[in-house]
Amino acid sequence: MASKTETAKVKAIADLLRQQLFIGVEATNAQESAAKASSGGQQPRRERLLNVVNVMERDNSKGSGPAKPRLLCITVKRNRKLRLHKVKMNNNVAEISKTWSVDDVKSIEFKEPTRFSLQLNHKYDFTSTDAVLVEGFVQMLVNFCNKYAIKPPRYINTVSGAVASGPSGSAGTVRPRTVYGRNTQHHVPGQQAPPAIPSFEAGKIPVENALVSEAPVRPRTNARGHNRTPNDQSALMRRMTKYVADHGGDVSALVPMNAPPPEVHQENNAYVPDEPEEEPEDIEEMMLDEAFMLSADELVSDFGWRANIDAAQLESRLLSELHKLESENVRDMLEADKQVPRLIRELDQAISNLEEMEEMLRFYGLELESMDDDVRKIQMENETLKVEEANQQLLLIEMDKILKTITLSEEELQILRNESLETTDGIERVERVAASLKRMLGSGPNAGIGGLEATHEKMKKYEFYSANFSTRVFDYLKVMFQFKIDGCLNDKGRPVKWGIRLVGGPEQVHKMMIKYAGLTLWLKETKPSADKELQAIYIQCMNSLYANQTKELVDSCRPIFFKQKHDAQSGSGGSIGSGIGSGATGPSGVPSDHAFSTGSSAGAGGSSGPSGRRISLDGISGAAHQVISSAVKGSDSGGSGNVPISGSISGADIQPAEAFAIALENLVANVIAEQNFISDLFHYIPPAHIRAMHRIARDNNTNRASEEMRIKIEENANFYNWVTHKIRPMEHWNMPRPKLDSKDVVSQTVHFGSVKEVKSMLDLLFGSLVTQVDALVDMGTRFDPSQAIGMLVSVSKALDLCNSSDQGFLINVLERCSDKLEAIFQRYITEQARAIEATKFVVKKRMGALPFARVFPKFIAHIENLVGDTGYSARTIADSAYSRISRLIFDTLESLLRDAERNAQQNMDDKDAQKEQLNTHVLLLENMFVLIAGLQAYKANGCKPYFSLTLDSYLDHAQIVQRKVTRAYLKDVLQRPFGRLIAFFDAVERCLAANKDPLQTASLGKSQLKKLIQTHSNSTMRENIKQLSKRVDKHFMNEPKLKPVVWKVVVDEVLSNYQRFVTLLARSYKSTNLSLDFTQTDLKRWLSEL
Repeated sequence: MASKTETAKVKAIADLLRQQLFIGVEATNAQESAAKASSGGQQPRRERLLNVVNVMERDNSKGSGPAKPRLLCITVKRNRKLRLHKVKMNNNVAEISKTWSVDDVKSIEFKEPTRFSLQLNHKYDFTSTDAVLVEGFVQMLVNFCNKYAIKPPRYINTVSGAVASGPSGSAGTVRPRTVYGRNTQHHVPGQQAPPAIPSFEAGKIPVENALVSEAPVRPRTNARGHNRTPNDQSALMRRMTKYVADHGGDVSALVPMNAPPPEVHQENNAYVPDEPEEEPEDIEEMMLDEAFMLSADELVSDFGWRANIDAAQLESRLLSELHKLESENVRDMLEADKQVPRLIRELDQAISNLEEMEEMLRFYGLELESMDDDVRKIQMENETLKVEEANQQLLLIEMDKILKTITLSEEELQILRNESLETTDGIERVERVAASLKRMLGSGPNAGIGGLEATHEKMKKYEFYSANFSTRVFDYLKVMFQFKIDGCLNDKGRPVKWGIRLVGGPEQVHKMMIKYAGLTLWLKETKPSADKELQAIYIQCMNSLYANQTKELVDSCRPIFFKQKHDAQSGSGGSIGSGIGSGATGPSGVPSDHAFSTGSSAGAGGSSGPSGRRISLDGISGAAHQVISSAVKGSDSGGSGNVPISGSISGADIQPAEAFAIALENLVANVIAEQNFISDLFHYIPPAHIRAMHRIARDNNTNRASEEMRIKIEENANFYNWVTHKIRPMEHWNMPRPKLDSKDVVSQTVHFGSVKEVKSMLDLLFGSLVTQVDALVDMGTRFDPSQAIGMLVSVSKALDLCNSSDQGFLINVLERCSDKLEAIFQRYITEQARAIEATKFVVKKRMGALPFARVFPKFIAHIENLVGDTGYSARTIADSAYSRISRLIFDTLESLLRDAERNAQQNMDDKDAQKEQLNTHVLLLENMFVLIAGLQAYKANGCKPYFSLTLDSYLDHAQIVQRKVTRAYLKDVLQRPFGRLIAFFDAVERCLAANKDPLQTASLGKSQLKKLIQTHSNSTMRENIKQLSKRVDKHFMNEPKLKPVVWKVVVDEVLSNYQRFVTLLARSYKSTNLSLDFTQTDLKRWLSEL
């Protein structure tokens, strides 16, 4: 009997399943949407839940393994189809994992009260914790399988029908109870039987029909009521008593008071039930669940029983109905026995008729064998005639083929000899006739006709025509190659960009010569030696074309590169090495170039030409120079120059890196186009490239079979296929072709993307390309090695274009150039670093801002102008250079500060050491001000968003150093006017911190304080403030913009110290009635007057 806890758990699971999965056949759209939302988007089923059991599943097909918790559910659909579902729960959300129909159940095995097995697609073992629920579930499944399955399953250790086992010898055994211990319902004869599958009226769940559907009537050994045990009868009477009491019936009329049930025998008076007393109440609670329990009201209403009728009368009526059904079964068996003799007689008659038919068929077979011999003889004679006729037909066909193969009209031969090869139409006509000739030459020996005298003579004749045509094609193409290429050599109208003469002749040659690709394929097949010679002629002519035009390109770049030398010689030096001690500034007092060392850059002047445009050598435009300089110097000096807003710029005004980028882009494009053109013209295209070219066409073509055939033809293209299928070159020469392996996959392991012949031709064509590129690099970085980083961007861009392509030759050239440019730039950075490190050894006195403080912002702006926002290796190299230079600058400044402080501490009495420390503080303040102003100006006017974070880190570091130096400078500069005051009150603070009274200290007594106040009278302090202002003006005379900033900090420090003095006097010397001779108002007035 199920416990209350298990019953409640099963009811909760059933409610959850009805909310999420099985919402019923009459569910509305709103209910379906709600169920879908509660189940995490899972589509609910419009099925009615009839029974459910909570089990642990073990799959026998997978051997031993952990048991999985599952729910087995029996449902019915609107079309009255029964389903068995296996449901798993995940985070209180039900999900169907398997679904079967009743026809899928092959066997049902009841192993133990809480364990059973089902044979479906394979065998499943299920275990539960409640025997009553398992028994009810299995009983319902057996009933449904018996009644609705096409073929009932095999039953092992369980009932095969609704109430009893099958005939003797079957695997089933009788189990005396149905779901939750109730007997199976039987209908009274004469009344209408319930429907086969539960009906769905008004949303009511017909649980009684689903749970206790009857199986077909079978012969039984015993009636159900005859095997009733006293315990069963007692339980039944208790249930009926509960029902009658709930419905207001007379319980005394049903069960006499203090009397045992009439079915119980006297010898069972001492019987003690196994279940506890509360189990009948548990059963009645489970009866209320519409998915599991029978409705007692509907159960007894079928028999016309009312609550005030004696239960014994109802049981008697049920037993009579059972006897009546069994008697009808016996009558049916007796009537079936009467039909057996008649059936035997009919079978004997049928056997006799079949024997007669067998004799007739044997006689007919003999006649057919005789006729077959006659027909076979006639067929042999006809076969001989047919073979003779077929041979004659084949002979006629072969003769016709011979005539077609060895025949070529005189008009076609004239086309081979005289047709013009200058026009596209003429070339197409020649190719068609040549394809016919090629077909004849190729099919003669293979067709088995080479032994004929006529065929032999024709083949000789066509071979002669083929040789003459090959000679004509070779002579014509040789002259045409030389003529077209010579014409491009003499063409002076090539494109010019920024004064650079680009290589433009090969593109014209390619467009004119590609129409002869079919004829070169003819030469390759018929006369390979002529084809090789033609390739050599093309390489020789194109080599001279490339050599001349590449030389002119390099020469046109030379003025742009040497413009750097001219500007450097006409400008004023501004590097660290030449600036210290001799003046490193231009007319405006600001270094004008981006280099820290004279060895790497000649420097640039700050003057303007006649047009008012400032000449810029450091990669920063005149406008950028003016913005940064004006921020550092002020608007007075920054507004004197004229910055052009618009106007034409000559080729010499561009940066060397920009000129190199233009030249390299042109050379790379020509190398890519030349390699692809050679592959197309001389038919060195790998099959993988052909497949890749047609992959898109194949995907878009509806007739994919024909497209596949075309691709196969082109992969093995010969001259005949070229003409017949109108194959054309791949073209698109300006784009690199991918480096593919045999499986059409981009491969990094293929040594060379194209064939070896192409690589050899490229080596001959561009043998001087490496030299020319090196010349461009050397000239572009000769006067400004920093241009190497800009050139490296162009090289990286070209390498990225050729990545995973077949441009092996070009990739080798570019990688060599990239390594060289990176080495040049690294040497340049190393030289700048040495110049910065040398600064600490040459600074001997206060001399204003150090050159690298002014140069560093320009250095960053210059390099960023060259690199830009790129993802190439140049970006990483530039960031590393910034980090190295900035670290050296800050280390140099901080080392100057440390050296000065250490020297001052070691020589406390040496006035020169103290003065040198103050000069160092002033020098560092000036440098930090200039450096921060320059970086802030670049951030506000020229910095790109991608560089802001890096620039902010430099600013933060510079501001930290500036605050540190400012504190040290304030300590030094206030020593003269406020030194004694500060020292006295610092001692007072120390005394108070030690919990001592300053008045009790000799050096801090009242007399000492009075002397100190007299020494710092009102007039004396006013004069000290004036001297302090003059000292600050003297310190920062080289940086007028810095003086107001420093003076403000000094004022704040003076007022802050005064407040400290007053507070300490009030705290420690209140009893003395002493105070300073000047007030805060006096200080503010004196400070504001200066």
